[in-house]
Amino acid sequence: MASGILLKTGSSRTAFGLVGLFALATLSGCTPSKPWETTHPTTGKVMFKGAPVNNAELSFFPEDRSVPDSVRPKAKTSADGKFVAWTNVQGDGVPAGNYKVTIVHNEVSISKDTIVAKPNDLPAKYAALDTTDLQVQIKAGNNELQPFELK
Repeated sequence: MASGILLKTGSSRTAFGLVGLFALATLSGCTPSKPWETTHPTTGKVMFKGAPVNNAELSFFPEDRSVPDSVRPKAKTSADGKFVAWTNVQGDGVPAGNYKVTIVHNEVSISKDTIVAKPNDLPAKYAALDTTDLQVQIKAGNNELQPFELK
């Protein structure tokens, strides 16, 4: 069969060139990646009783069970309640898909030269995957989420 290709192309160099291009494309990552390997910029804001929440910690749990457990995007809010989510490195975004979101806030204080985290002071339902009703859909491209208005 290979000799038939060589005869049709007119030279063995052409056939070897085509094989080389195929191998290069395969090795250079032209094969389809897993959807969770591509992240999309994702920003938002957390509000509680109408005020921004500083230092809240968000975790994004994919609803697609085929996504590995290692893919758990996260974020932390700034003083104005805004956040930039990340998956692998700070600010890289979130893979496309549907997610449930948990949010906790633990005030931190120093007591006798020891850092102490106080209990979560946001409603408990937002802290657990089983009870949170916060859901988002991340699409390809930039994602500015609607503010999370916690009650």
